[in-house]
Amino acid sequence: MFDHLALRTPFWGAISLAAVSAAGLSLGQAGSTLPSLVDVSPWIAGTALLVAVAGWRLLHRDLLRRTQDDDRLRDRVQRLHDAMHANVDGMFLLRSVRSAAGEITDFEISDVNASGAATVYRTRDQLIGRPLREALPGPIAELLFERYVDAITLRSPLVEEVRVNRRTLAASWLFHQAAPTADGLAVTIRDVSVRKRDEIRLRKACLVDELTQLYNRRGFMTLAEQHLRIARRQGKDALVMYVDMDNFKQLNDTHGHAMGDRALKAVSRLLQSTVRDCDIVGRMGGDEFTVIALDADGNGAKAIQKRLDERLALFNASGELPATLALTVGHTRVRSSDSAALPELLARADQLLYARKRRRRLTNATAARHQPAVQQTPTSATRRPARLAPMPIPPEVAAVAHAAAMALPNAGVSTSHTLPAPVPGTLIPTHAA
Repeated sequence: MFDHLALRTPFWGAISLAAVSAAGLSLGQAGSTLPSLVDVSPWIAGTALLVAVAGWRLLHRDLLRRTQDDDRLRDRVQRLHDAMHANVDGMFLLRSVRSAAGEITDFEISDVNASGAATVYRTRDQLIGRPLREALPGPIAELLFERYVDAITLRSPLVEEVRVNRRTLAASWLFHQAAPTADGLAVTIRDVSVRKRDEIRLRKACLVDELTQLYNRRGFMTLAEQHLRIARRQGKDALVMYVDMDNFKQLNDTHGHAMGDRALKAVSRLLQSTVRDCDIVGRMGGDEFTVIALDADGNGAKAIQKRLDERLALFNASGELPATLALTVGHTRVRSSDSAALPELLARADQLLYARKRRRRLTNATAARHQPAVQQTPTSATRRPARLAPMPIPPEVAAVAHAAAMALPNAGVSTSHTLPAPVPGTLIPTHAA
């Protein structure tokens, strides 16, 4: 404040000089003995000159400081301008357009960088100075106008991630931020499509089974609990089903794990085509699948079982897999008054599933015991070969063998096996006496 008063020193000096001159004139006319104005005028002029020089110095210092402040301000503005236009994010500076009553009617685009203009498929020249509602497409401009008015009214920044149409904006996901300024907004937009796709992929990997593309255990439990809460709030029944593949280990051991994976994919497709789109199908692990259907009762379970059997029979008849697939289903009906948790409901359905498997095994074993044995005619490959007839011994060989046997001592010779008698007319060698 002292500087502002000091700048006015020349003015006050001139006023003082005029007052002193007027006082000198009045005193001279009154015949005072004080020195006349002519005598003191050099002193007054010198004083006025000193005051003027001091005021000029102060004014010069103030002007110099103001000039330096303006230079710094211009430098700061230039740096902000350069940073704005060098930024890879889209940046808009909006000025509020108000009516006579002070109501915001639109926003004028004061400045925009190249990235922001490219995001809305425009150039800077096409955007600067134009109203927001004219520069952008109609639906998105109206939506942004309402949000921007709320941000200025509430003096609260707008921060959000929105999914947009690539035909309207050059991105599929945008990080959108609008910060209120003195009488407008500073808007920043950033293309986060790659990050959102990675997030969706990671979220899907956490909730979806990679092989069958069904919900895994975590995904099924999360969504099923939410569906159960909705059903109970609306007073509707639900159906929880447990599905198990029969002889899946034998299929893997016989045809390999690659064929087992094909079978799992086939079962997942069968289940998805059997239930409704609003129902949830999940793979709990291995060859176990689960289904939750809203607004379904016992008749709904029978209908699902019937459709599943029909589609399974058609699949087996197609011969897509070298082995026949078989499924066992256990289901439990969940009434709106049933407050059991989802793990308990799955345990009920699982118990019913294994009860069906036991009944099926007992039925098959009983049918096998009461089935009559089938007489099989032996084939040429399994028939016992016929006994060969003994070959006749030539008489000469028989005579020689008989003579040799007679020449041996009797000890140790079995009498139960005798050689045939010699044929008459043959020569029998004898030993010398």
